[in-house]
Amino acid sequence: MSLRLQINLLIASLIAIFIGVLFAFQIKDTRNSVREEIEAGNRVATQLLSNFVLVYADTSRPMLVDFLIHLGRVRSTDITLRDQQGSVVYSSPPPVYKAGRDAPAWYTALVAPQPMQQRFDTFDGVLEVDANPSRAILDGWDDAVRLLQFGVLAMVLGNLLVFALIWRATRPFSVIAGGLDELQRGAYHTRLPAFVGSEAGAIGSAFNRMAQTIEENLNARQQAIEAELRLQQNRELADIVQTRIEDERGEIARELHDETGQSVTAIKSLALSLTRREQGCDESAKQTAQLIVDTASGLYAAMHDMIPRLRPLTLDSLGLTDAVGERVDEWRRLNPQIEFKLQLGDLPEPLGTTVTLAVYRILQEAITNALRHAQAQRIEISLRAESNVLRLDIDDDGRGLPADWQRPGHYGLRGMADRARVLGGEVTVANRTGGGVRVSASIPLQ
Repeated sequence: MSLRLQINLLIASLIAIFIGVLFAFQIKDTRNSVREEIEAGNRVATQLLSNFVLVYADTSRPMLVDFLIHLGRVRSTDITLRDQQGSVVYSSPPPVYKAGRDAPAWYTALVAPQPMQQRFDTFDGVLEVDANPSRAILDGWDDAVRLLQFGVLAMVLGNLLVFALIWRATRPFSVIAGGLDELQRGAYHTRLPAFVGSEAGAIGSAFNRMAQTIEENLNARQQAIEAELRLQQNRELADIVQTRIEDERGEIARELHDETGQSVTAIKSLALSLTRREQGCDESAKQTAQLIVDTASGLYAAMHDMIPRLRPLTLDSLGLTDAVGERVDEWRRLNPQIEFKLQLGDLPEPLGTTVTLAVYRILQEAITNALRHAQAQRIEISLRAESNVLRLDIDDDGRGLPADWQRPGHYGLRGMADRARVLGGEVTVANRTGGGVRVSASIPLQ
């Protein structure tokens, strides 16, 4: 049931109740007025006839009948003259006022007073005076009918007026409901027109603001989804590139170790053989050969240092624990002024190439940053497995992180985080309470 119909039914019910109350008051007033009129009319008729009967009723019946005929109809009173046998000698004429009509029996029962009758004895009969309220009741009924007709007319006109006013007042709400349906169907560009009423205008303005906010949020969300998709694609591409780079590093490291290293060793060996010849070789040739030996030795040392940075061969052959130990020993040799402390726990085997390489690169980057920027005297490294999570902690006692360390451009820190993120882990970098920096990495082993 619509709100408009409910309001119309409510108004009609109130009008009907009001008319019912008026009708009840009209019945009460009619009952009182009928009683007063009947009592007054009966009293007048009784007084008149009692005086006449006392004076003339004992003389002759014709004189009494003639008097009654000349008296005619007394309002609200029926006069009947009977002889000693009970036969009607005279009866007052029927009323001419609204002749032929009577009020309904139910209405008459509601407003009729108690019956009133007076009897006077004459010398040869009885004179009866009865109250007759039918005309007064009929007047009340006619008034009630006019009241009901007016009430029905007022109800019809009032409901029509209320219906028109409510239709005009609630017309914007149908538009608002249509707008809500459009929103439900996903048409978030829907906007409502300006409404005249204050309530409808406020609802329309709130609806438009809500729709605008939803549309902006959805657009922003769509843009965020697209940006996230592009970022994910870029990350996937970066992962592919990183994997390819690591593969190429491994190939280069193996080539340097297997091919180039052997060639440099062969050159050095040939040059050494030249320097050891006693005959057929002058001093200039020996010096040149020695220069080749020294150059080959330097080249071999540089290549030997480059291989672990590219990709330590022990990482593939012996595993992460040995590769980390070998790399820490190399850092100790190159940085004798710094104390390195390594704690290695039992690691599950096999870890997998991706996890092994990621942990090794995170360690390599963290130590490189500490050596370059921290000015540390002590570096502690802890690598262990805890609750199916591989944990790596690097602590130094250096000068700590600068205030702007999170600004864009720190690609080493971002690279560590990306390596861990690809494997479902994370890397945190923070200043230690006692000074220095802690780099913590956690990578799920499942």
